Amino acid sequence: MNVILFIVYGFIGWKFGNWKEFKSLYPTLLFLIIGDFLSQFLLFDYTMWMFRPLGPLDNFFHLNHTLIALGKMLIQYPVTIAVFLGRMNPNKKSLLISIVLWSVIYSITEKVAQISGILTYHHGWNYGWDLVFNVMIFLMLFIHYKKPVLAWVLVVPIILGLWWIFDVPFSVLK
Repeated sequence: MNVILFIVYGFIGWKFGNWKEFKSLYPTLLFLIIGDFLSQFLLFDYTMWMFRPLGPLDNFFHLNHTLIALGKMLIQYPVTIAVFLGRMNPNKKSLLISIVLWSVIYSITEKVAQISGILTYHHGWNYGWDLVFNVMIFLMLFIHYKKPVLAWVLVVPIILGLWWIFDVPFSVLK
């Protein structure tokens, strides 16, 4: 099922992505990927969510949590950036609609993944947190696209706040 989701995202990127502007979008893609890598690395032994393979295609490609996370970084995230920011209309109403729309797209995808068993939650994380996190992600992506330094400044207290809320023990750090 993960392979199918990657193919669907690939099609969406091909059909709707603004690849002509990708050079200007690339720093924000790196911001998103660095955030995910950081979460994967720091929470390796204390994961908040886990991806699992499901179906013959996933099994054929020997997918596991790490490969699925990398697939998301290599396929889903570039497509998201190319469509979300690449087609962004700068007025406030359109911005709000885009943030809500993409938060809903990610939330629906995650709910389907949870129901099908390819996504499980751990250590207090749940679908409610996914909803809040998705809105925060798309807001931060827009902020980074417009004011990268501000986004980096804002993300530090967000990370520390989530670390505190979920009572992540420092012993999980290597």
